[in-house]
Amino acid sequence: MNLATVMDEMGEALSAIAGLNVFPFSAQRITPPAAIVDWPDPLNYDATMQRGKDRFTLPLYVVVGKVDARSARDRLAVYLDSADPKSVKTALESHAFTSCDSVRVTEARVDAVTISGVEYLGAIFQTDVIGPGGS
Repeated sequence: MNLATVMDEMGEALSAIAGLNVFPFSAQRITPPAAIVDWPDPLNYDATMQRGKDRFTLPLYVVVGKVDARSARDRLAVYLDSADPKSVKTALESHAFTSCDSVRVTEARVDAVTISGVEYLGAIFQTDVIGPGGS
């Protein structure tokens, strides 16, 4: 399973959310609202016997604006709401991935996210990715 291909395909899935700027890599310059797919830590190889599956967690950051703004809170809430058309969980879990077997959002945490010295209100989504191992 190629990590860059999985990250790109997650970006493709998130691009279905209207108005969300998507970066399937660690971006240094963004325009909110934005989603950034980050590197896994750690990579777990050999989730099944004989290199059958690999598994890792990719953090996904969604940032919307100033940390202390009520409007930022309201904008972030739609990405966290699994029933909203802008739901990050729904966009990822309904996408038909070809680069891996599955992508599942396991949790989200609201926090201040700093990108290039600018602090944004955001959510850090943890995504569980499972796919084929090597031979």
